[in-house]
Amino acid sequence: MEERTASTLRNGVIGGVVGSALGFVPLILLVAPLLGGGVAGYLERESPKRGALAGAVAGVVMAAVSTLITGVVLAARFGAFPGSGTPLGNGPLRSLGIAALLSLVATLGQILVAGIGGALGALLADGRAAAPGGAHIGARADAARPLSWRAIAGGLAAGVAAFLAVTISLTVVLDPLVWPSLLVALPIGAVAGASAAVLGYRYLARGPEETINWRAVGIGVLVVVLVFGLLVFGLSVLGQERVEQSYESTYEYRVTLSTDRSLENATVYVPMPTDDGDTEPAAQFVQNGRYERDVPALRGYDPDPTPVNFTYERVETEHGPMIAISADRIDVSRVYYQVVENETMGWRERISPDEYDPTDPTMGVRDDGSFTFTVTLRSEGRIETADPLGTAPLLTPQYDRTAVACRFGTDAERHRCYEYDSRVYATYETTPNATVYVSTELSGRNEWFSGGWTGNEYRDRTSVELLGPGTGWYVTSGELEVGRGNYRD
Repeated sequence: MEERTASTLRNGVIGGVVGSALGFVPLILLVAPLLGGGVAGYLERESPKRGALAGAVAGVVMAAVSTLITGVVLAARFGAFPGSGTPLGNGPLRSLGIAALLSLVATLGQILVAGIGGALGALLADGRAAAPGGAHIGARADAARPLSWRAIAGGLAAGVAAFLAVTISLTVVLDPLVWPSLLVALPIGAVAGASAAVLGYRYLARGPEETINWRAVGIGVLVVVLVFGLLVFGLSVLGQERVEQSYESTYEYRVTLSTDRSLENATVYVPMPTDDGDTEPAAQFVQNGRYERDVPALRGYDPDPTPVNFTYERVETEHGPMIAISADRIDVSRVYYQVVENETMGWRERISPDEYDPTDPTMGVRDDGSFTFTVTLRSEGRIETADPLGTAPLLTPQYDRTAVACRFGTDAERHRCYEYDSRVYATYETTPNATVYVSTELSGRNEWFSGGWTGNEYRDRTSVELLGPGTGWYVTSGELEVGRGNYRD
């Protein structure tokens, strides 16, 4: 008895060492516990029960090695092992309790998978021996039986089929719950595939005198199928609930005003979103309008330039309702810089205008005259992103809207693109060489979590570039893109 126990421990340690080594191999690490346990069970060469015990020992060894490595990494990162003097509620170890719970679950799972591998390894070893007359599958024998290529091919076919079926089904079902779901499904599929391969091989390689307890086999298969079916069904229901709970529909209205020279007495009318008289995004823009300023990231530059006092209002024009953005003065600073590098890094450093040399590739110029105005609204219902014409807000005015080929996208049925002309009104005083860029963008999005955030959207955008002082109305080019992204139906 003591000799058998020592042999089991020895085989388990060997399997644990093999599994730990495989844990450093990319992709193989996902099934390292199964392989380590399988080695231990194969070396045990006893009944599946003894093989499972040897596999569980291998799992304990692998868990101990993983814990030791994790402790060393934490000690190197924080200067001490967790719990060596830092209270649970302080510093970076605040979540140590949760981490310990997850570690315990991972350890138990590792031991369970290694135990399954041990049982399969013992069955595989037993299949290489000739059982005495009348013995059941799983009985030990000492005489070697020649390899059966028919049994090997049949076992491999069963294993591949089970692996693909379980991996694909779990990947699809777990997709709304876990990302990436494939990394979770692969180890489970590997366990199912290995089990089917070993059992299939053992059945096909049985001796002529061996008998099979079909009742036990049938009950076992039925239990596995029922449990797996219930698991997949339950996870599928949870996944659909997760998708519904995470579903969100939003509109975003964004205006960009960019100038490389200072402006005075500036007023710009831009297209506004409307939907059969519904102007909620525009109303929110006027009421809660605020801007973000793009400032150069340079050493020696003040990151907080003088604020601009913008005003916002809705105005009625000859081209319909529009949004007016005005400011008495927009001060823009031109900043000259040079790229400075040392042995490890580089950065941009401000220089004086006299030092600037346009022929020097390490020198450049930036300005701080780019402003972005944004408002985001949540929709109570799902947005018809595939057909927003007449059902969702669009920028107005739009003239001569024409269908064109989309530059990107693959769903020809939903994904469609249009081009049109619109209008912008701009008056301001500036230098003749000033360049002013005005763009307006409206987007509607449906988003949900399914193996990561995904969804669909439509985008409506106009833009124009103006040179010199603003003098009135300008024609702008518009682009409307609908049906972009992923759809659940």
